Amino acid sequence: MRLEGRCALGVRLLAALAATTALTLPAAAQVNTESMRVGAEAPGWASTIDLSSSLQRGNTERDILGAGARVQYAWMHPNGVSDPAEEESTDGEDAPKRPTNVIFLTSNYSFTRLNESRFVNNALSHLRFIREHSGRFSYEVFGQHQFNEFTRLEQRLLFGGGGRFQVLESPRAEVFLGTGYMLERETLALPAELADARRSEHHRSTNYLTVRYNSRDERLRLVETLYFQTRFDRAEDYRVLSETSFEIQLLRGLALAINLNVAHDSEPPTGVKETDVVLSNSLRYSF
Repeated sequence: MRLEGRCALGVRLLAALAATTALTLPAAAQVNTESMRVGAEAPGWASTIDLSSSLQRGNTERDILGAGARVQYAWMHPNGVSDPAEEESTDGEDAPKRPTNVIFLTSNYSFTRLNESRFVNNALSHLRFIREHSGRFSYEVFGQHQFNEFTRLEQRLLFGGGGRFQVLESPRAEVFLGTGYMLERETLALPAELADARRSEHHRSTNYLTVRYNSRDERLRLVETLYFQTRFDRAEDYRVLSETSFEIQLLRGLALAINLNVAHDSEPPTGVKETDVVLSNSLRYSF
């Protein structure tokens, strides 16, 4: 390897290590599951591991450690394609085979120490099954468990499903629309003097718009997702989430991921702000 190549590689690694020590703010209860998707171009297993850290010293002492993992399995429909019409349109030629069924489980955990006296944790596990009905429409079923001490969320369970539509497809860009239903059960950790309900159960609609873009050399990847979730019986109780994810390929299988997350809850628990802004960086290894 030439000296110039070694220097360039060193700069990339130093940039990645510096980015993982950037300030990371606590995440809100709403979660962008679009960022958990990994394209299934071939049947079989796929996995990713994320590691992140943050260190702050001075007027405020803050240490944050985070880790995440994702496991996916994809397989073909028995007839090999998701829509019989697609099979007929191949004119006898072999059409590219891509999985029509995908199931994945993703989990992440974050530990925060504040000023040597306060320890705060948050974690999430999400399970999703996706069945491709045609090239532009898929069915989805999902379940999720979460807790977040930053937002007084002791436990959040949700189950649901819906449809996903592909609005645009080009060599480097994709646009998706999704809509569905979910049952949400929450338990809050609140002081005894507060009048807020500690347990609740709501039926919500969940809707999202996702835009994906890949550079020509596929080393840069941008994903923007906008979520809107509202209660069926109380439209003024809604949640909005915007997440921008930027991924830079450093080495084969190793990437730097930068995420900007803005979440708004119209009716948060007492003492919790309506809007959260999260800037996070991490190293991502895929295999």
